[in-house]
Amino acid sequence: MSDQWRVLYEFLKEKDLLDVNTPKSFPSFSESRHNILCSELKQLYVAITRTRQRLWICENNEELSKPILDYWTRLCLVQVRKIDDSLAAAMQRASSPEEWKSQGIKLFWEKNYEMATMCFEKAGEETWEKRAKASGLRASADSLRGSNPKEARVMLREAAEIFDSIDRSDTAAECFCDLGEYERAGRIYLEKCGTPELRKAGECFSLAGSYKIAAEVYNEGNIFDECLSACTKGNQLDLGLRYIEQWKQQAFMTTFKEVDKIAQEFLEKCALECKKKRDSSSMMRFVRAFCTEESRRSFLNSLDFLEELLVLEEDSGNFSEALEIAQRLGHTLHEIDLLEKAGDYRNASLLVLSYVLTNSLWLSGTPGWPLKSFPQKEELLAKAISCGDKAPEIFRASICAEAESLSDDQRKLLSELMQCYSDSKQCKSRTGEIISVRKLLEAHFEVHPTKYEADHELQIDPSLFEERMAKNEVSGGTLVFVWNLWKVKCLEILECLDSLEKRVDLNECEDTARFCLSYFGARLQNNNSSGTYVLMNPNAAWIRNSDKGFVSWKRKVATLGARHFASAAREYWCRELVSAGIRVLEALEALYNFYSSRYCQSVCIIHIFDITKFVESKSLGTEKLHNFLQLCTKYFRIVFPLDPRESLFEDMISLRETEISNNLLEEIISKNVISSGNDELTYRQIGQVAMTMLRSGLMPKKGLHRKIITRLSENSSWKSFIKNLESPCSSKEARSHEFHRALAETYSINWRARQFISPRCFFYLVERLLILVPHSRGHFFTTKSSFVEYLMCPPLDANPSAGLVFTDKKSYATSGVFDFVVSAVRECLFNCRDTADWISRSNIDCNRYFPILMLRLSMILCLSCLNSELPFDALLDVLKVYHIKTQLPLRFYKAIRLKRTNSYVSCETAVAAAFKTIGDSLVIVASTEDSSLEFVCPNAVFLDLKSFSCRNEVIKKLFPRSTDGDKKARNVVSEEVAVEQSSKTTLETDLLKGGLQIELKWDIFREFIDALGSLRSGSDGDSKSLVMRKKAAVEEHINCLTAEIADLSEQQRSHSVEDKNVLDEFKTTIEEMTEICSLLDTSDFDVKVMPKIDVILKILEERRYNLLVQKIADVTKTLEDRRSRSWFSVFEGAFFKSFEERRAQILPSSSNDPPNVSSAVAYDDKEEDGKNISKKGKGKSKKQPKKGKGKGKGKGGKRK
Repeated sequence: MSDQWRVLYEFLKEKDLLDVNTPKSFPSFSESRHNILCSELKQLYVAITRTRQRLWICENNEELSKPILDYWTRLCLVQVRKIDDSLAAAMQRASSPEEWKSQGIKLFWEKNYEMATMCFEKAGEETWEKRAKASGLRASADSLRGSNPKEARVMLREAAEIFDSIDRSDTAAECFCDLGEYERAGRIYLEKCGTPELRKAGECFSLAGSYKIAAEVYNEGNIFDECLSACTKGNQLDLGLRYIEQWKQQAFMTTFKEVDKIAQEFLEKCALECKKKRDSSSMMRFVRAFCTEESRRSFLNSLDFLEELLVLEEDSGNFSEALEIAQRLGHTLHEIDLLEKAGDYRNASLLVLSYVLTNSLWLSGTPGWPLKSFPQKEELLAKAISCGDKAPEIFRASICAEAESLSDDQRKLLSELMQCYSDSKQCKSRTGEIISVRKLLEAHFEVHPTKYEADHELQIDPSLFEERMAKNEVSGGTLVFVWNLWKVKCLEILECLDSLEKRVDLNECEDTARFCLSYFGARLQNNNSSGTYVLMNPNAAWIRNSDKGFVSWKRKVATLGARHFASAAREYWCRELVSAGIRVLEALEALYNFYSSRYCQSVCIIHIFDITKFVESKSLGTEKLHNFLQLCTKYFRIVFPLDPRESLFEDMISLRETEISNNLLEEIISKNVISSGNDELTYRQIGQVAMTMLRSGLMPKKGLHRKIITRLSENSSWKSFIKNLESPCSSKEARSHEFHRALAETYSINWRARQFISPRCFFYLVERLLILVPHSRGHFFTTKSSFVEYLMCPPLDANPSAGLVFTDKKSYATSGVFDFVVSAVRECLFNCRDTADWISRSNIDCNRYFPILMLRLSMILCLSCLNSELPFDALLDVLKVYHIKTQLPLRFYKAIRLKRTNSYVSCETAVAAAFKTIGDSLVIVASTEDSSLEFVCPNAVFLDLKSFSCRNEVIKKLFPRSTDGDKKARNVVSEEVAVEQSSKTTLETDLLKGGLQIELKWDIFREFIDALGSLRSGSDGDSKSLVMRKKAAVEEHINCLTAEIADLSEQQRSHSVEDKNVLDEFKTTIEEMTEICSLLDTSDFDVKVMPKIDVILKILEERRYNLLVQKIADVTKTLEDRRSRSWFSVFEGAFFKSFEERRAQILPSSSNDPPNVSSAVAYDDKEEDGKNISKKGKGKSKKQPKKGKGKGKGKGGKRK
């Protein structure tokens, strides 16, 4: 601050007031830098100008005060005094008036008039002073009358006062006028001459400058114009105001119209004078005295004094006018009070709620959602409810619901939020609905994926989701349900914003428009036809992120045009919609990663695709949205699983029938086609396109369909087939023929070529070909999974036989189809190494898919035998081959072999029984009812298509209504399927059972261990979610084992020592796994516990390996003993070889052979004669391909 005061030296320099003691350097004045100094100088000015006699300044900081003190010293304006006794004496109190008066009386009686006059003057006694002075003047005048006329004049003037005191009024007044003493003369006229001379008295006072007295005199004589003129000249404004108010009371202004005009002019001048002085308080006193309300409004509006006009209107009870002014000023809270005073309780409540919503979103520069607390929020909500109680009854519930939705209670349960939404919907509170839906959405985001309930059915009834949320349960279905509610509300908002921009009639969306304006804190100006909105919070993020150049300011009120408001609001709302959509997508992705059910994963992907496409339509494509669309491509693998039985349940079928599913598949086709540019489609792409089109009945959009056709070679049979699919005029026989040609062409190509069709795709199409081929018997055989795939193609209301061909004539083309199918199947079955290589080159897990493919090929062969003239022995001969039958489920194999051992069993019965064991029933499809077929094959499903009017009825026949218990397991593949696909793990499980019949599933533990490994490498959300899922499976298995061990422990006395040791091993293993789970429970994935977990895992792995080695050794010894004693049966011989191979798989091995694929080409049972397998059972035999020769091994890579 001292540096700022030093700037005064620059001023002294300009005035040439510097001396040698002045500092050499000092700063220059800058208004921006010395603004504090300006404030200090103003305060100093006030202190100096308010002094009456003497000003004492005490300063204890010499450095700070030195510049201004030097300036005053140069001008000789101050004296510097030290604080001592002399200063105290100078400040001592003078004598009191009573003391001076007493002394003066004493001197007067002593005839010392001069001293007496002084004493009376000090005492303030005018009467005694005049008396003493008059006495002195009388004596002096007599002595100086001739010698000093000037002095005599003085004495004469003073003597006039004596004349006045002795009632010589006229003479005294004239003398005072001659001497220029107008005020004295006027007073004499006033006091001595009475009413007739009041005008003369007023003139004298005016000439003397005593305007106040003059005004009083004029007022007494009712001289109105001269009275106000004197008040104006003498700046006696308050006095004039008082006179005007007095005249109003005396009714002068109504009697004399000219008085009204004179008073109005005076009041306006006074008000303007106060305005110049910036004294608004005084100004309003004059404005209130204006003659009419209109004059007051006109005057204040002309000066733009709206604040003062607002107070004036409110005090006058003009609440409508006051409301308009309050809105123009942006005084929302004041406006609320005015509405309440005016008795408009509904609008008062709505304005309170709008104010609360706006401030909850945009206060303190926050980006908007979620709602936040601010001072007085709860008080304002209580006020809204209180006003609502006084509003008409029809609005009360709506106001209460909206206030409840805006409350700050963050601990509301899902059921409470749902109730709030229901109440808002019932009472038609659009704001309450929208806010409640958004809170419901946020509530879902806060729930961890592990807490979500699984949706086992594709539910579309909103009441079911509402019922679930009413129970505080969340699921993927409830999340999407709430998202759809939110999406609908957002679209309504965007549509409403378009209407606001176009300024069309808002009657249809009045509630939504009110929400939009409340949300963004905008209010339409009263009596504004241009569509301008007042912004309650012009610094809100939604307007801050747009072009603020369109915001207009007047005073502290910001306004925005309708077009720019709608544009900025729409831009913000689109961002908000996209942001919420991405959060929903992230939640669905987490659920997808958490769910193990294929159906639940499918539902998640369907919803992800639908939401992603919607969000993409509202924003520019982002990397996140691209990643979500990439995730959706996994739907293709779910719809076309490696094992068709995995999707063989009603809910999955219902899901595939949805429009979203078809749109997703078409999207996948589009990406698959477009991704390769303009090159010809590869056979892998062609296969995927054909699968999708045949499975979903999906005819791609015309543009995409033409692009597919143009990307096919002119010589390709696929081009003709796809054209036939599109053409409604093509015959079903021709379509089947083209399909056969396309598959035969594909199979003849070198499968080692890049992007060759996958075996999964190829044999899926082969199964469809067996259905579409003309059937001459009036019926045909197929599997439930294949026929369901066929039924997915036509629409729900289509005739189920529309795509089938039933004929009485045998066709050579049909025979050629079965020859091709059987040849391809046999080649893949026998050439197992090439088949495994084909699988691997198709980027499919060979370990998992190889046994599945072997089973499907065997099933295709079974169907070929039943639908053609191929003898059943051809199938039995194929199943004799060791490496084929060992890949098949044992019950399936035994059911087929039952035909050989029991001649009374028909081929259809054997196949139906076999298919039933694997959960894929044999289906007999007929065009005419044939009850004998159903009787002969009790395990088959008989369908007479003529008895069904649409394919939906066939679906209901294939999937009869399940019990409640079945519904919970619909999305789980049957136990048989799961066991068939885990043959490698089965050996490990069986080896650990011992004599205690306890099943320890090491595969569950291993998956858990692998998940921990992924967590160790990267602690992201997906790894944690995977660990939690595997951990839950381990804990469930531990609970089962614990229960079994508890039962066995009660019978421990009857156990052998070996069994007791195994039981102890089980207990130790369970304890160690439980310890790992508990460590994860308490650590929250803390890396510090990982070393301890690693130690336990190492002990578990060593124990598992030692138990396996020991058990394998025990089994091997038992088998060797039985073989040495010639106790081997034929079956045991096969088992021994199988056991040897599986032992090599479990124990360390350097073999690079594909898993579960034997290096031997064929192994016959001892009861078989080793004959070559004949084709179609006729005399022509066909040698088995030698090792190293098979598919693609011939010249040119062609199939033989």
